[in-house]
Amino acid sequence: MREIKKKAYLKRKYNKTGSDTNPYTKAHYLLIGKGITIEEIQNELDSIDFHQLDSTGIVPGNQVISVGSSVGEIEDYITAQKHENILTAIEQNLLTSARDFDQYVSQSISLDWKKHNKDTRATLASILKREQSDSVPSSPEKRHKQLLGEPQQQRKQQQKALSWSSKPSRDILSPRFKFEDVQPSDNVDSVVNPNASYALRRKFELYAQVIYELNDARQKHRWYQLCTVFADLSKREMTTRSKQLHEGWLILRDFCENEEENGSSMKTQERKFAVGHCSSSLSESDAIVLHKQIIAKSRNYLESQFLDHANELYLKVNSNPSDFGSSGLVSNVTKVQKFLELTMKNKSGNSWKVPNLTFVNSVPIWATLFYLLRAGCYTDAVNLVSDYDDSFQKLERAFPLYLKAYCESIDHKLPVELQGRLTNEFNQYFKHTSKEVDPYRYAVYKVLGRCDLSRKDLPSITLSIEDWLWFHLCLIYEEDVEASNDDSSVQERYTLNDLQKSVLEYGSDAFNGSSNNPMYLQALLFVGLYEVAVQYLFGLSEIDSVHLAITLAYYGLLRVPLMDSDKLLNEDEKGFQSINYARQLGYYTRTFKNSDPRVAAEYLFEICLCDGLDDDLKKKQIELGQRAVRELVLDTREFVMLLGRINKDGSRIPGIIEQRKKLLHLDDEDSYLHKIAEKAAHKAEEEGRPYDCILLYQLSEEYDTVLGMVNRLLGDFMVSVDFRTPLDDIISGELIKGETNIVKMARRLMKTYNASPEILSKTSAKRRETCSRLLELISISTDFTSSHPDLVDILQRIKKLDLIPCGASIELDKIRARAQEFSTLDESLAKNIPNVLIIEMSCISQLVYELQSGYEVPAGKSSSKEYRLTDMKQMSRNCMVYAGMVQYKMPREVYRTLVNLEVDL
Repeated sequence: MREIKKKAYLKRKYNKTGSDTNPYTKAHYLLIGKGITIEEIQNELDSIDFHQLDSTGIVPGNQVISVGSSVGEIEDYITAQKHENILTAIEQNLLTSARDFDQYVSQSISLDWKKHNKDTRATLASILKREQSDSVPSSPEKRHKQLLGEPQQQRKQQQKALSWSSKPSRDILSPRFKFEDVQPSDNVDSVVNPNASYALRRKFELYAQVIYELNDARQKHRWYQLCTVFADLSKREMTTRSKQLHEGWLILRDFCENEEENGSSMKTQERKFAVGHCSSSLSESDAIVLHKQIIAKSRNYLESQFLDHANELYLKVNSNPSDFGSSGLVSNVTKVQKFLELTMKNKSGNSWKVPNLTFVNSVPIWATLFYLLRAGCYTDAVNLVSDYDDSFQKLERAFPLYLKAYCESIDHKLPVELQGRLTNEFNQYFKHTSKEVDPYRYAVYKVLGRCDLSRKDLPSITLSIEDWLWFHLCLIYEEDVEASNDDSSVQERYTLNDLQKSVLEYGSDAFNGSSNNPMYLQALLFVGLYEVAVQYLFGLSEIDSVHLAITLAYYGLLRVPLMDSDKLLNEDEKGFQSINYARQLGYYTRTFKNSDPRVAAEYLFEICLCDGLDDDLKKKQIELGQRAVRELVLDTREFVMLLGRINKDGSRIPGIIEQRKKLLHLDDEDSYLHKIAEKAAHKAEEEGRPYDCILLYQLSEEYDTVLGMVNRLLGDFMVSVDFRTPLDDIISGELIKGETNIVKMARRLMKTYNASPEILSKTSAKRRETCSRLLELISISTDFTSSHPDLVDILQRIKKLDLIPCGASIELDKIRARAQEFSTLDESLAKNIPNVLIIEMSCISQLVYELQSGYEVPAGKSSSKEYRLTDMKQMSRNCMVYAGMVQYKMPREVYRTLVNLEVDL
């Protein structure tokens, strides 16, 4: 720096006046040629303030530089260099961090993309390699064998969705939630949206009316025959799926709703099968009793169904009245024989399709006996054997005894002694002989004695799916394994659980061989796989699956999981399957919750119906039901309809939820207010919905909390006000509409609260005073921003508000005390103190200007112009003293504005 200054001094001395030694007089020609104008440079140099150079060590005529100045320049240079090094290091660190972060993100995206690319290729490859399925055999066993050739992994990949993974929402009514294990049908009629078509809308309304009537009956402790009602509704549709569903409702009606129980109370019907179905072990007595009921009811239904089918065939080919007997009735034996002729004879009518049949008087005796048992005509079977007693005495002398004991037994089981004798004869006739025998004789012996359970088929006999199910139900005998004979072989035990495993192993394709008569849903209901039936039906018709689940839950035939899951069908460590019941109802109601919130609420009340046997599970289901209702309240914002309203006198008008609070296990009004309205308010507060919060806290009778939130919103509203815009246009105009007009809401609430002593007793005086002050402050601000404000009146109202010092005769101690009170003010008031100060100083400034300009100003108590000016200026000084004491508790620009206003006085 010293050398630079020295060179500059030497060059400047040639430009002094009278100097003839300047060797650079021609340089400006060269500079002009390069575009540099000397005059402009000279003007810039002349504009420099040379007084700043007085401290330098260069003095004209003396080239000595002071030591102190040199040391200071070195220190300044070192400091600047140090700061530059620090900034350079910080910049390098930032660049390094940014580069490392970009590299990390790039690697993560690359890895994630490679993984998704690999999964997509594998899925597409499995789809391209998929083979066309062959014709579907009618027998479940044959179809199952065909399906075994398809690799399981390939089937799983075919079902896997090609979508980016995302974490689903935990809300029960979330529109983004999807079940992982099942996909809804693409059929328009099965979509949940009730407005998809007129037919679906009509069906939706009919089913919703049923749920409403069910909830009414539950509240009045009456039994409601759900299965009967849904069976009648499904009968109106004419599609293949509706026929299958109608048959399913009839199966459930036959099992759940006995005619002799029509007069029973709800307590004996609602959840009546829950103890057996939801038991923790299959060996419990209640579970065994339920399984026996399922077996007996399913057998009876299949037998009645077959008898009706035989009767229809007979009437179709024998419509002549002369074919009937003298009584006008046809015996069941005749109907069965006609069935055999129509189904088992060749077209020529001279030969039978099944070989080795045994005929007695031209009657295939064993085939007739088998189908009489198949039709449930046990008495007719005994009578038939009695009519041909001579023939049976020659063939099997003990058989009539076996048949009579079997038919007369309630559970169709032979006594131990007869069981042993029949088993010995079976082994002698069929297992230890190579001679061909009548296949129906083999079938009858197998049904009566449950013999050779290692082979559960009937060779040479073609069975329909209904026949197959009936035959396997006949082989089942439910008993306590520990109480059974220890000598009995495990292979001779065949339970309902074994049949359930077989049905699941075969799958839907094995039972839906005929497109005109799919049987998988019926098979699941026959064997008690109710949870699987709900899942299977969900893929066909979501609306029907939901109502099937509600019906099963009503009768206690539906398990629910203890743990949260994203699957519709779940399985625990014991192998018990369960349905994600709450999620399913939430999935169903989410599409019409906004258009039909009343209907959605009625469906969500059913979540608490499936409470299980475990206390923890019951508590969880109740909480899920209450949570779903709270979500409905927040999503639809139909507060009056769902939660009710409070009149001006403080009385309540209940909404739908309060009317149905017993269905949510809410015993009294206090529990309803706490668990529904108040918790919904907490949720709305977490989601940042203050106006919904106020309404919900109001409905939950938390009036003091309502005042606190109203005060906070009023304070925030005042802080955001721009004094250049008339405030009255914002409050009274169209800028703020409906429930978001916090000023109108606050005034209405204060009017209601002050008119009700009961509400006043539940609120704090401090919050009421704060709200009144804020409303008065808003009124002052409204007048201040009007076109012709009364400034003197505004100052008097500010003084009356008693928030800041507003007067000329206030002592300094009082101002200091008021400043100390600033920290004790409510936050909503404290944040608006700057606005009050600006309003006061603006009013004083304008009044002083008007007085100085000679305008007429309301005199108040004093008419002296000078006295009023002195009074106003003293008020402004008091205001500024207070502002200075709380300066650092206010925004910086506020104090600057106040100072500018004071300067103008």
